Amino acid sequence: MRRSATHVSDITWQHILFSPYRCRDCRNRFRVFSRNAYYFAGAVAVVIVAAVIPWSVSGVLDDRRGESDEVALGIGRFADTMKLAEKKDPLAEYKLAQMYEQGYGVRRDVQAARTWLERAAQHGNAEAQFEFGLALRDGYGVVQDFERSAKWLQQAAASGNASAAFELGRTYLAGTGIPIDNVKAYVWLNLAAARGIERAISPRNAALRALSPAQIVEAQAEARRLTEAWPTPPTAAK
Repeated sequence: MRRSATHVSDITWQHILFSPYRCRDCRNRFRVFSRNAYYFAGAVAVVIVAAVIPWSVSGVLDDRRGESDEVALGIGRFADTMKLAEKKDPLAEYKLAQMYEQGYGVRRDVQAARTWLERAAQHGNAEAQFEFGLALRDGYGVVQDFERSAKWLQQAAASGNASAAFELGRTYLAGTGIPIDNVKAYVWLNLAAARGIERAISPRNAALRALSPAQIVEAQAEARRLTEAWPTPPTAAK
């Protein structure tokens, strides 16, 4: 095989990328990639890289700028919430507990979250009372204590928290850390079911089967009394 002479007919766009060669034995001519093809491919690659790198860097910088803005916003909200929480605002104390739990605007700290959750519960926030009762029951971020758990679930349920009523009813039904009381279990599970917690129906009916006729009358009278004392649930805006 040898390099073939370039004919006038060979001078096309292909001539830039291919070189003519001829076989010494069969005399056939054919084309192979020339060095120009590799130079051209290299030049195209350089152009592509030069275009992609600034775009990629710009995207990374935008992402980091967005992350920085979010971090700054979180820190600002945490500082504002802390100021209110230090003034014993129950809602701010509850939000601060959530911020510590999620690591929003501050380093995540489960024990600090429980501290602020307990303060919010002590100052009357029903959602905090419910969540602190669950934390005590599960022993997460605080020493497990079934008796105190029932106390906080009771307070949250009495304030109208249907989820707390459900958990309190289950606690009385199972006797977890407190004596089994089917009457109280039925009362709280009945209230939870009345507020739309479907999971409360089956255990409520189980508690009902364990009651005498007199106990059923007593339990349902107590459920009616508590229902009247519960705050009216919010309605959807029209």
